[in-house]
Amino acid sequence: MAKSLSARIAERIARKKPAGNVRNRAAFLALRGEVKQAIDDGWPVKTIWETLHDEEKVAFSYQAFRGYVNRLILSPPANGETAPAPVVADQSGQAAPRSAPQSARTPAEWKPEKLAATGFTFNRTPKKEDLL
Repeated sequence: MAKSLSARIAERIARKKPAGNVRNRAAFLALRGEVKQAIDDGWPVKTIWETLHDEEKVAFSYQAFRGYVNRLILSPPANGETAPAPVVADQSGQAAPRSAPQSARTPAEWKPEKLAATGFTFNRTPKKEDLL
């Protein structure tokens, strides 16, 4: 059976030796199905990258790999379906889902006690008792 168009493009890119980012993207796209399956199986993105890097299937950095995962696998589809949160590295270097920013949350999730201003507030008109 004939190879898929994606596989043929990946082979062509590998033969031509184009710029690094094009070659890296082609390598990732060739492995996208396997990477998505591993993520769905619950494997951390860092472990997936380490395995592919050790097998010499990817030659680019973990940060670049994480960017491809976020953009090409975890980004929301155009048809409006929801997708998992993008991946960010935590303190230990392991990948963890990123929480949605407050502006992306629904109003029901906003907590008024967290939205209230705390700490110092600047008042540009001075009080007479505060002046020397």
